Amino acid sequence: MYKKPNILFIMTDQLRWDSIGSNGNDIIRTPNIDALAQDCVSFTNSFTNAVACVPSRACIMTGQHAHTHKVKSTAATKWVDPATPTLASCFSAIGYETVGVGKMHFKPWYNSGGFDRRVICDGQYDPSNGQDEYRVVLRELGLADKKIGHHTPHFGKEYKSMPSTELPAEYYMDAYIGRRGVETLQDLVQKDNPFFLTVSFVGPHEPYDPPPPYSNMYNHADMPLGYSREGELDCLPEHVRKLITDMGCEHLDLTAVPEAKKREIAAHYYGNISLIDDWIGKIIDVLKKSGLYEDTIIAFTSDHGDYLGDHNLYYKGFFSCDSDCKIPLILKAPQITPGTICDALVGNVNLMPTLLDCAGITIPDSVQGQSILPVLGGSSVGESEVMTYSECGPAWRLRTHEWAYVLREGEGHDQCFYLPDDPHELINLANDPQYKNKCNEMRQTLTNFQLTM
Repeated sequence: MYKKPNILFIMTDQLRWDSIGSNGNDIIRTPNIDALAQDCVSFTNSFTNAVACVPSRACIMTGQHAHTHKVKSTAATKWVDPATPTLASCFSAIGYETVGVGKMHFKPWYNSGGFDRRVICDGQYDPSNGQDEYRVVLRELGLADKKIGHHTPHFGKEYKSMPSTELPAEYYMDAYIGRRGVETLQDLVQKDNPFFLTVSFVGPHEPYDPPPPYSNMYNHADMPLGYSREGELDCLPEHVRKLITDMGCEHLDLTAVPEAKKREIAAHYYGNISLIDDWIGKIIDVLKKSGLYEDTIIAFTSDHGDYLGDHNLYYKGFFSCDSDCKIPLILKAPQITPGTICDALVGNVNLMPTLLDCAGITIPDSVQGQSILPVLGGSSVGESEVMTYSECGPAWRLRTHEWAYVLREGEGHDQCFYLPDDPHELINLANDPQYKNKCNEMRQTLTNFQLTM
């Protein structure tokens, strides 16, 4: 009898592609992700298809582009159409026990998203619908008044960078999510049913707030400052420039962060990543001790990246580029040769059909992404192998191996970069007459994409 493979899907929030050791970062300490990568295929050109958190997660869960699933922003109040098959519902429909642990960012926050059950740790409170599990536990422990995550007061004036010292480290949100992930997996491996388990961490998304010892793990002097060039943001529309130079009630200028603060932010960002890596190690250890590791399909990715000082910016979504669009993706499956490196361009709409394909499950007609497995076997899957698209609010980005093009409304706001000569996207060629034909070609490709998808 065919035995259905178990699936473990691990997500982070706002993790840059180059912020794990196995992708070439010599400073970051991610030994558990690096060890997992040795048993996986690692993608060198993996991108989000929507740079904001909620739209990106909808892309992952439906295999659809944002202008199809209609979740256009993180401020959206509704999730995808309930009739749309999701990654979780597809596995649930054929007998898998499906569980989501941690931050899913579904709308509303208590939406099941197709999972049989959820361990909700979004840090959410809603008077009409109660509190998620993490909030309930903090209240039971008398810790509800402590500073937690995105709701921490006074983080704005510190550019959202401040160590988390009020909560005990074991109740820092990502530590709690990691522990509940371990406990949930320990329960699932004891059962006969196949499982689809998603463990989704809130970090390293800002606030950059690791608890000790992670807050002191990295020497500030070793931290990157990012790549930038004077005047490169002049192409942005006026309202975007105002957002990044007059942010929030503190009227912060993201383009003028002091150097010492830049290094601190990077050190805290790295600390949050190392905390998550420790918990990923504990989760993988459960699989290995149960004897199920070899036969379990595992995927690790993020919803989008972070500028981390590139282009003199922080966070995401202002200046569409690899810093906020390029994300890690590593995949372990029986069909994959361990330690493989794949340079095909991959979008996160490809993740749902790939996991279903790995498990031998029919891909729904509603899915727009394609399985990556044919590429790994040496076959071509057409356009998705050579270009990928990202929807970035009012901007649209086309990425090929050599070019990145951003289409914005209004004259003079487009961006075009030739990556072999300009890998950090600092020299905008969009208004250079020498590249007029190339820009017109990419603009037309993006326009066609908008019309046909």
